[in-house]
Amino acid sequence: MLRTLYVTALVLLSFVSRAGLPLYDPWGELKFMTEEYPPLNYIDANGNLTGLSVEVLLGTAKHAKSGLSREDIFVLPWARAYKATLKRRGRVLFATSRKPERENLFLWVGPISEGTPSFLIARKTSNINIVSSKDLMKYRIGVIRGDSLEKRVEKLEIPNENIIRSHDPELLAEQLIKGRIDLWATNWTGAKTLLEELNISTTLIEPVYKFKFNDNYFAVNKTTPISVVNKMQTALDAFKKTPEYQLIVEKFK
Repeated sequence: MLRTLYVTALVLLSFVSRAGLPLYDPWGELKFMTEEYPPLNYIDANGNLTGLSVEVLLGTAKHAKSGLSREDIFVLPWARAYKATLKRRGRVLFATSRKPERENLFLWVGPISEGTPSFLIARKTSNINIVSSKDLMKYRIGVIRGDSLEKRVEKLEIPNENIIRSHDPELLAEQLIKGRIDLWATNWTGAKTLLEELNISTTLIEPVYKFKFNDNYFAVNKTTPISVVNKMQTALDAFKKTPEYQLIVEKFK
């Protein structure tokens, strides 16, 4: 967890040290925000912001002839970035699941990729067997505050006192392994990546409940000029036809 806080601070400092994209840049009106959520967006062991959605964004920027770089991307807690995107013109949040309840809250660019299945993950030694959602009522479930999976867990009518909320996915991973929560709501690839960073064997965990999934998009503040949004969509559509895009998708599977 300390490593993540350290490298996140570096990314934030790098962002603040830049003046931002110049207004003559095709994306000069846009400010991009993401979170730590591998394999879509995360800071690697070398302190570099990467992930499927990050690399697709940077490839799309090239097609749009924008000078966007990794240092122009904010890494923030999901809830904070989500609120900023709702309120501020030009803010873009990614990767965001496009769901019916969010449809009219944002303008959308995408899909970035097909949705990543999400699960409730347990320790193998806990021997948890879920036949129906009613079986989940007695378990403590860890979620990222403000994330779509928090809403999905709430819709399962889990008692509120059994929903453990955090801004830090590594903290949830540690709590699961230590038995402080019974289940962790996340995607499987991301869970394995975080555990490997913590030097914890992934053989200790298993998925026990699968959520339906939605495709991943760039969510754009609704007051952003539609012409800018349309140009971003056109650049993404063009980039997705390239071999480079396919290599990115394969890399982060």
